[in-house]
Amino acid sequence: MDTFDVTIVGAGLAGLQCARLLGQAGLKVLLLDRKNSVTCNIHTTGIFVRRTLTDFDIPEDCLGPVIRHVTLYSPRHRALELVSEHDEFRIGRMGRLYKFLLNQCLDAGVKWLPESTFESCSELAGQTCVNIKSGSQPCSILTRYLVGGDGASSRVAHDLKLDNKRNGLSE
Repeated sequence: MDTFDVTIVGAGLAGLQCARLLGQAGLKVLLLDRKNSVTCNIHTTGIFVRRTLTDFDIPEDCLGPVIRHVTLYSPRHRALELVSEHDEFRIGRMGRLYKFLLNQCLDAGVKWLPESTFESCSELAGQTCVNIKSGSQPCSILTRYLVGGDGASSRVAHDLKLDNKRNGLSE
């Protein structure tokens, strides 16, 4: 059974950034995602504020032009206007950015496991045993830390009983 310092479920922006930073810090990291490519079905707005551009060190070719006015819409179609007199917002070319971040992860020694799904986890000898399905093959790995970067309806959070509904928190 393979052992990792950190296992990250979900290769979206948060999962990729987390894997990149931990891999660059010398940790043994496994990054898995149910998709076969980081560019499939990207679910993010791709609007970055100036501070994000500094924190993520995004290459220029992964960004569109500067914009100063953005309108965001809630699920109930309520509009929120974001306006700045400064060059505050940039649109991300997310597919290109995700590829860039994945390549940095791989350069840092992160193991990439596409087409893999999180099934469950349990404690085993002071570590976490993570059961995954890679392709059609079930397998298990041991990890010191498990990170759920698998979105708002996180299966990792649900399995660890961290989801909001189970803890009585409002959304």
